[in-house]
Amino acid sequence: MFARLPQTQAVRQNAPFINTLHLANVNLSLGQQNISKFQPHALQATNSQRAQQAHAPVPNMKTFQIDTGTFRTAAISLMQNIVFLLRVTKWKAEYITTGGFNSDVPLPYFSLVHDSGLEDTFESVVAQLFGEASEITNIGMFAVRGLIDATTVPEVMSALQYAKQFNFTALDKLFNDYPDYFVIGRSGDYFAMPTGAVQQRDTDDGHFPAFSIVSGQNHLSIKWDSHFGDRFLQAISTITAQLRIKEKNPTFDDYIAFHVGYYMLSQGLNPFNSLKACFLGTVGFRPHTQTYCSLTDPGDGHVFGTTRNQLWMMGAIVHVEHLERPAGHGRNAVESYRIPSTLDFARVRLHTGDTAPNTIFIGRPFRDSFDGLFEKDFIKLVGTISATTTGMFQLGAAECKIAMDGLRTSQMVKYMRALAGNALRNNRQYLSAAFNLNSTFVDDLEKAADGSLRIRTEHEIIEVPRPVVQEGVQLNLPEQQAARQRIALRAVELAALGGFDKVTVDGASDDYPSKCLIDQLGFRNCLEFVHEAHSVGLTTYMSAGFKFQHIPAAVYSGVDGIGIGGAQILRYMDQVSGYHGPYTEERIDEIYAKRGNAADSTRGKGALLLARLDQMYYEGSITRNGQTLRERLYQALLKFGEVDETDELYLKYEGVVRRILDVDNEALYVLGMDHDGQMPWLGRATRILRRDNPSLLREAALTLPNGEDKWTRLEESLREFVEAKEERSIFSFSLHAPWSEIQRKYHAINNPGKSVRGETRLVLKITPPVIPHAAGGADAAAGAAAGPDAAAVDAAAGGDDVGMDTQA
Repeated sequence: MFARLPQTQAVRQNAPFINTLHLANVNLSLGQQNISKFQPHALQATNSQRAQQAHAPVPNMKTFQIDTGTFRTAAISLMQNIVFLLRVTKWKAEYITTGGFNSDVPLPYFSLVHDSGLEDTFESVVAQLFGEASEITNIGMFAVRGLIDATTVPEVMSALQYAKQFNFTALDKLFNDYPDYFVIGRSGDYFAMPTGAVQQRDTDDGHFPAFSIVSGQNHLSIKWDSHFGDRFLQAISTITAQLRIKEKNPTFDDYIAFHVGYYMLSQGLNPFNSLKACFLGTVGFRPHTQTYCSLTDPGDGHVFGTTRNQLWMMGAIVHVEHLERPAGHGRNAVESYRIPSTLDFARVRLHTGDTAPNTIFIGRPFRDSFDGLFEKDFIKLVGTISATTTGMFQLGAAECKIAMDGLRTSQMVKYMRALAGNALRNNRQYLSAAFNLNSTFVDDLEKAADGSLRIRTEHEIIEVPRPVVQEGVQLNLPEQQAARQRIALRAVELAALGGFDKVTVDGASDDYPSKCLIDQLGFRNCLEFVHEAHSVGLTTYMSAGFKFQHIPAAVYSGVDGIGIGGAQILRYMDQVSGYHGPYTEERIDEIYAKRGNAADSTRGKGALLLARLDQMYYEGSITRNGQTLRERLYQALLKFGEVDETDELYLKYEGVVRRILDVDNEALYVLGMDHDGQMPWLGRATRILRRDNPSLLREAALTLPNGEDKWTRLEESLREFVEAKEERSIFSFSLHAPWSEIQRKYHAINNPGKSVRGETRLVLKITPPVIPHAAGGADAAAGAAAGPDAAAVDAAAGGDDVGMDTQA
């Protein structure tokens, strides 16, 4: 007989399906002797019955029908996830018991697998978890063999009954083996893992009618209420959102529907409207908070963790990247962060919907030619990466992050402009340039007085001094911080020159896990980097080594996003192999508590105010009084970088910021403004049209010929657009005079010599970098140990000009 839980049979009959796969509505009183009596249609009477009880008569229903082959394929994937999540449960339970995690294999990755190897593959994992000859393993393998041999829908359904029994029986055993790991739900009618997964409310019947399953001989019908959406994948996304909001757990019918949805995604079905995808938010004016936590995972952790809780989605960036590097390999050998599976990203998008922004890491440039010459690789490099980003943007990505590793600064600008000109995206979908602060930085680009770009024959090389270890502790020397800061501030200008929207500074090095970027730069430098970037219109991001204790300093800097994931907080890691284990979504609450406490503090509110003033400075909506306040507040916040919280001066500086927040009329007015939500251009136009106190943008307009008329035209047009809430029209209006002319004049007066986001927005065909002529009519450089002289390459690439070399 199976191991029993110490609750009543009613517990088992009504147990919800949660992260660790407690499956709904299956009678667990069955023993081994009557497993064979399972009927293939037993799943039909779950959600459909509840829907009729709660909503009689049944509302207008939609149906999605699939055949046996599709259902079988989805069911095998479902079975694999049952096994994977049981393994996660056991790993977490063992971690609580032993405090350690061991793995000698990397995280799983999608690939084609032949049917003939399925049984052995499943058996090796299940046997490892529960023993080769155990009753649990026998049930699990009976389900697997049933799925392998199934040729009709009822046979697939029958096999899934064994899958349910396998899951619940396995959880019975884990409960008995690790009782301290489990917690009892408040209503007393179910128990759940302590992974932060939501628990049923005891104020209702605990049910939420979503998908229902009806099977025929050769077709399976999945039904849902039409108010969730007319299309199947749209309904999945809506239902997952409703489950979050109502704090319900999906049933097994829902879980079947989800996996059919994953299969349809793999077949190229795209349900996402990129124009409706959640936006990263306007600097200083985003919902929830200023500093978003970029929760990072390759995919499964978000599907079964992050996206299961509505609170975890608030003030979050659901970021997808392959964050795992085996031990003993430096970042030159294996990239610190790598592009994830497209299918994983699509699955995360399905579960995230429009609740939070999804972002993705694309990676550093690759080398295609034998000698790795940028000019030779350029067309293929840009074509490949722009096609990749286009695919992600079409799936609804809010941002694609592109690393600049291995390029000189002139090459970075050419690369970014080409990517920005080739990627298909809308204006709310961002390209982010990622700069590693521990790599050798070769700067060969200069900006002339007239704004044109030229390549210098003498390159400036910035190298961070090698780490110094003293008594087993790696010191963070001032000269190291200074070198990194030079790269960070140069990165701001390069991202703006390249036509990108966001600048990322990263502190990954050959050591893993990484030391936190806040420590590598120092607080004052972090604040300066964020302030400079915001002032020219760039969104900011920091990554590497963030742990709980670093979150407050990030909030105080006003940065827009911080990367949190991997072995630092959100996954277990084998300290010897470097391979990762389960995603630890149960830690998100603590992450948000740290972030929230910091944001509510005097320094946190000061950082938010500065971010708002910086954004208004960039767009020109700031007033003369606002500009004075901005400079005073920035200097006050910088002072905190000179002392720690135990210093008496800390209280003095805090008092200065508190008086600004409590007394200054301009500060009170700006802090009282609404956030932009999903309409950044509507927010910008509204701020430009603010009260009678004239903005600096208006002052700039009046210096132009016929400036009063131009300002009047701008104001009247914006008022019309704002009243109609025409977000897209406002953006389009910004692309031409009088707004573009006034904006250029404003930046010429207030940001002389600086590169500003949005200056480069036209997409035209130009001459790409020219491949140098091969000596003797052959590609002599192919076998060279090093590339040709940089000056010769620059000359071959069209001289020293990096500007708009258009061709007729």
